[in-house]
Amino acid sequence: MPILSVVIATHNRSAYAVHAAKSVLSINSPLIELVMHDTSTDGKLQNEIVPLLADTRLHYQHCATRLSMTENHNQALAMASGDYVCLVGDDDTVAAEILDAVQWAIDHKVDAISPKVVANYAWPDFLSKTFGRGHSSRLYINDFSSRISRADCAKGLQDSLHMACQGADGLPKIYHGIVKRAVMEQVKEKTGAYFHGVSPDVSGALGIAATTPSFAEIDYPLTIPGAAGNSNTGRSAMNAHRGNLEDDPHIKPYKNLVWPPLIPRFFSVETVWGQAAYETLSKLNAAQLDRFNFIHLYAICLVSHPDYYKEIFKAAMAYKQQYGKSAAITVTRVLLGAARIAVAKIIRLAKRATRPSAAGGRFFIPDIPNIHAASDALKAFLGKKSASFKGTNKNV
Repeated sequence: MPILSVVIATHNRSAYAVHAAKSVLSINSPLIELVMHDTSTDGKLQNEIVPLLADTRLHYQHCATRLSMTENHNQALAMASGDYVCLVGDDDTVAAEILDAVQWAIDHKVDAISPKVVANYAWPDFLSKTFGRGHSSRLYINDFSSRISRADCAKGLQDSLHMACQGADGLPKIYHGIVKRAVMEQVKEKTGAYFHGVSPDVSGALGIAATTPSFAEIDYPLTIPGAAGNSNTGRSAMNAHRGNLEDDPHIKPYKNLVWPPLIPRFFSVETVWGQAAYETLSKLNAAQLDRFNFIHLYAICLVSHPDYYKEIFKAAMAYKQQYGKSAAITVTRVLLGAARIAVAKIIRLAKRATRPSAAGGRFFIPDIPNIHAASDALKAFLGKKSASFKGTNKNV
């Protein structure tokens, strides 16, 4: 039986997914399995995956029904059989040493490991509005400390709610994290599914945080997030990751979509995370929503997407009514919050302007053609530094 299932849900992205599959399967161990659930309509991945099926560690399933991203991920995770699971995108991969981390988690009865993003890869087709192709074909590697420490889930959840659940930082993660599969089964038993809302990564993180008391944080590269040109990351880099709910291709597959009145009704990174958090917390522990910082959500949306101000203030008025707040006080709090966020953004951009290149001073390895090659490059880099997971400082 495998100790780790790497889980990938994919749709019409064979150009990336086949390299992700090859990368994971290049880890020469029976202790790892790769699960791929594919809802593609173009038939490409079905054909390209055939040579890889000789490896019995690959469990591939094609689904002819068009599913939402969340449904696709729920079905993918249901296929896993490993003691632990790690969810990655179809343009991502994991490092070979991830098995050492899983074995350490088993030995020390750790339910979840949340690695910091140390290495990330930009595919050749990745574009940004500011730097064009400046990032493409690069593997970026940040400095890291090789330190592991224990973190409290209750505190992480409290901090996340204060920041309107904008991402999974400070939380135990299943997306680019390692989680005991039994924990995810507890989430499913309690709520009816592993993931809820329109963002599986945020939903998964909140579900784990509400189910287990602590997790291990590690500053060492165990996975490599990839950024492809037509990914959500790629859309964000081109400032195209927003729009009307009715028109967005990410949202259209969701049947009977529930969009709470307190979440601004438009598609963006911020609102997607907020909606997923709202739906997940509603099923896990609705009382937690009283601690959700809606004002911060409205403020950050106003700074990032001022053209949707009508939708933002409509949600703010719904918040005012539900929580018995004054309209004047609510609007004032939103505007003051937006001012603070805008000032911080200006300062951040000013600092970034002092490093005008695409890399901004970060170390990178150029001319990497795909995520499989990126994994090999990271392995070689760590070898030259004599760095390894087994050599990390485990203060747990």
